[in-house]
Amino acid sequence: MNPDTVMPLVVDIFTVIVITVMPICLIAMVLGIIPTVAQTRGLFAMKSLMPKFSRLNPLEGIKKLFSMQAIVGILKGLIEVIVVGVLVYNEISDRMPRIIALMDAGIMQGIAYTALSIFDMVMLICIMLVFVAAGDFLFQWWQFEKKLKMSKQEVKEEYKQMEGDPQVKSKIKQRQQQMAQRRMMQDVPSADVVVRNPTHYAVALKYDQDKNRAPVVIAKGADYLALRIIDIAENHDVMCIENPVLARALYSQVDLGREIPIELYDAVAEVLLIVYKAKNMTLHA
Repeated sequence: MNPDTVMPLVVDIFTVIVITVMPICLIAMVLGIIPTVAQTRGLFAMKSLMPKFSRLNPLEGIKKLFSMQAIVGILKGLIEVIVVGVLVYNEISDRMPRIIALMDAGIMQGIAYTALSIFDMVMLICIMLVFVAAGDFLFQWWQFEKKLKMSKQEVKEEYKQMEGDPQVKSKIKQRQQQMAQRRMMQDVPSADVVVRNPTHYAVALKYDQDKNRAPVVIAKGADYLALRIIDIAENHDVMCIENPVLARALYSQVDLGREIPIELYDAVAEVLLIVYKAKNMTLHA
């Protein structure tokens, strides 16, 4: 043994170790990467590699130690250690008589049995860890899907951003209704007749024989709004005719600004005849 012979020997030993251990390390690395890729679905985020000074904060580290994720990780690690420990203990206990008997056996026989025992234990441990990994995969998948779900508050906030604040929309709708009612009330004085029931419903009709094929509903309302329509009509000398059945039909079937339907032509024509006779006007057929 001298410096000239030691260095080649060290190189040879290192080469043998690398050739022997490298395949096992590669297999272990691949088996470690595959579950991670399967659980994250191939997600690769460069943002996680960016340096963050907040990671150097010891308080943040303490919070992570007592977080739910850290507790779950510790429990999973304990389960794996317990499973492996129980398996190894049972295997060694079962093989203990044979191991003691190896004291009288040859060296090669002892090495062969030891290697076979280690191989059997490793295979058994790998099989059990496959089930543990499957359970961990399902848990990680469930946790990942749960994180993707939004809370009720987040759903409300997203709805507000997409559809607008319900309170603001309600105010806008209320303002629009008020403006529509104001415009509707302004049209009441130009009506030909108001059909009432007698105070619950009121519908104002206008018939321009040159522009429309049939009378048009220019205002309608129920209860308080009906009383306002009747009051405005009486103040502007618009005839109000009481016809409960026709008033309810016009209110429920005809939208504001629409012509009356064909099935109401006869009933409305009778009302307009009364109005036109009172005003000495002619109604076209």
